[in-house]
Amino acid sequence: MTYAHAGGPPLNYWNFYDKMVGGDGALGIIPVWGFGTVTHSRNPDVPEGSRHYGFYPMANSVKFKPSKASPPSFTVSRDDPDLASVYNQFLNTALDPFYSGSACESAMMVYRPLFLTSYFLADYCMTKFKQVPQVILTSASSKTAFALAHCLKRRGADVIGLTSGGNVGFCEKLGLYNRVYEYNNVGLMESNGKETLCIDMAGSHEVNLAIDRHFGSNIVENVGVGMTHNTVLSGDKSLLSEHARATRTFFFAPAWIRRRVKEDATVMEEAAASYVRFTAESDEKSWLKFNKSMSVEEVFRR
Repeated sequence: MTYAHAGGPPLNYWNFYDKMVGGDGALGIIPVWGFGTVTHSRNPDVPEGSRHYGFYPMANSVKFKPSKASPPSFTVSRDDPDLASVYNQFLNTALDPFYSGSACESAMMVYRPLFLTSYFLADYCMTKFKQVPQVILTSASSKTAFALAHCLKRRGADVIGLTSGGNVGFCEKLGLYNRVYEYNNVGLMESNGKETLCIDMAGSHEVNLAIDRHFGSNIVENVGVGMTHNTVLSGDKSLLSEHARATRTFFFAPAWIRRRVKEDATVMEEAAASYVRFTAESDEKSWLKFNKSMSVEEVFRR
């Protein structure tokens, strides 16, 4: 649903696939991460029967004309040059280090895109600050947040989770946060003089202002990532108090991934190894339960 909510500018997810014409006019097609099996092909590098992971339309079938193809993947071109290229690549599962068989597909559809955001956000923190400071994560129960907590914890960070009252228990059971607080208890958090990085996935003005006022000049940066409180985030410093030391930035994973892959060709191998560790722990501790639905009616019943 995030892709539908962010379908317009600046992310423009509605532009990835042609709109359908319905009774109410043009209807957007929500893109999703998933798997497709090649049924017909005239490209020897994309053989029939091969299975590919990528950014598909919600549809029974789709016809692609690859602009580039090789055994590990093929790439399609989009009419809109401003769309992030990371969404244009379709990976052959037989040669994908993230893929470990059909049993991993449900977790991969849910976890892989957000885990890459989490992994490279942790990488961004390490690259910019050299050593990981104390980190506050809002919307701590979200999958992107607790995947980020997993990555940061392995790097030795002190990770604090902020969430709604009903999700505190879930976040504590994850075992990924050093401490977990409700949003309305920001004032109870220890202001211990440590330089603190705030990773904001909630997009709440009130929460950001409360954090900034409580931690003051200890906040070195406020990074917007998501929009779980229905606010599309940007570099707008109005989310902070007028005396904030911190800068307000928006982290867009595809741009950072492109930069890091150019700098270090092994970075995706490291990300894949981290992903395997994360999903293994998720399976072991049953962080998520997957239900498969095959029709609109089944989805609504759930």
